[in-house]
Amino acid sequence: MKKYLFTLIICLFASYSFADSLLYDSFEYGNHDGETPVGWTCNDNSWVCGYLEKDHNRRPHHGNWYVHTNANESWMFMEAPMNSSLKYRYYFWAISDGEYDVEFYAGSGPSSDEMTTLLFTKTVNSGEYHCFSEYIETVAEYYPYFGIHAIAHEGAYYLTMDEIQVDLVVKYAFCATPTTADTVLFPNSQASHHYDVQNLGYEPIEVIISPSHDYFTNIHSYVDGTQCSTFHLEPDETKRVTTEATLLPSIQVGTYCWLDVNLVLDCNCATALTTLLVTVIDPASTAEYPNEEGLQQVELFDLTGKKVDQNHLKPGVYIERTISEKGVSTRKFVKQ
Repeated sequence: MKKYLFTLIICLFASYSFADSLLYDSFEYGNHDGETPVGWTCNDNSWVCGYLEKDHNRRPHHGNWYVHTNANESWMFMEAPMNSSLKYRYYFWAISDGEYDVEFYAGSGPSSDEMTTLLFTKTVNSGEYHCFSEYIETVAEYYPYFGIHAIAHEGAYYLTMDEIQVDLVVKYAFCATPTTADTVLFPNSQASHHYDVQNLGYEPIEVIISPSHDYFTNIHSYVDGTQCSTFHLEPDETKRVTTEATLLPSIQVGTYCWLDVNLVLDCNCATALTTLLVTVIDPASTAEYPNEEGLQQVELFDLTGKKVDQNHLKPGVYIERTISEKGVSTRKFVKQ
């Protein structure tokens, strides 16, 4: 069975921003060579699936199945609802032996007579596989189906398509992805939390950084090395953000705490959250940790590279990473 993600009905009633796939088909599941692709309506059977063992120049390459036509004119249809309140991004890979015009339509049903709105047209030339994409700004009304109409230029014989995808794209949407692993800190030492923030919507956004203050003080955030509390993102743009904070000196050893960074758009229409988890350790434990000037952070890893909890060490050999004002150093540490 094909793997379709039909999420539009739920999303139409959501008050928050989102970005998801309405459809993704790489033709890898349930298809048979020479037969109509599963899940698609092809009234004249002019679109059929194919299979090749070798990679045929797609980038990226997600399998050896595809869909193709050798008709002068052919249609195929898929149920994928579109609504006038949303925007969409269509995406596909294609190749031909000459030139084909590929038209994407929206309509009320799975037939050419019911395809009433032309969304966009792309011309597929001969050569290697090429990736095509297009944003659809608006549609006039609700449409339950879209169709793909292929028209051959003179002399063209073969059109192949693969990895057809329809994404929902909204005005304001973004995400924050942490790039810092959980760590250990001494009381009154500094944490550095790194995270990537990406604009998933189709409008520029202003992001407001709002860190928590439960366990930390002296909190500052930086974008591209400049301290700030807000920053700008264009559509599809990603920026690396660093939030630095000092663990309160009153935090008890053994406490499991966290640094939450709330990110809010200036329109108050979308939010994101990223968290750095911290275990507080004893700076006076010189038997297990070096007494370095300006010591800020100590982490232990087993010999496989996995980070381990320093409060529950079993006897064995570990790699100790120390961060201080002098830089980062590592040494072998043996727990008896």
